[in-house]
Amino acid sequence: MNAGNVTPDSVEQKAHTLTRQTLDAIRPAIGAAAHTGADRGRWEACTTETPGQHRFQYTYTVDVAVPENASAAVMTAARAHFTEMGYLLDPSDGTGRRAGATLPKSTWTVRLGVKDASTTVIETGSDCVFTTHDPHTGAN
Repeated sequence: MNAGNVTPDSVEQKAHTLTRQTLDAIRPAIGAAAHTGADRGRWEACTTETPGQHRFQYTYTVDVAVPENASAAVMTAARAHFTEMGYLLDPSDGTGRRAGATLPKSTWTVRLGVKDASTTVIETGSDCVFTTHDPHTGAN
């Protein structure tokens, strides 16, 4: 198998960094809110393969304790951060319950959404990348 040029560790690190930057940006709107569950990272094999090379995508999810009534302020803070960083904003859903963006010249995304009355989820993900070796997906 021909290896790609991206290490799974570097993909995971970038996802964690983007998530931490987003958490830092929304902290004024959430105060000292803590994670409400374990951080979750997930690798998935991409459906379109190139012979001899494997592509994978990574998703990193963090639950944050945010009361639903504070979600509009959180989403406003997230959109301001994304704009400041030069990200391409997702269209607004008009509810104040979701925010998201794609990094410039990239397929990396950062999205936030209200999960329930007390939790907001931050999900950071890469698109399919050629990795130097197959990451652990649970299937390999």
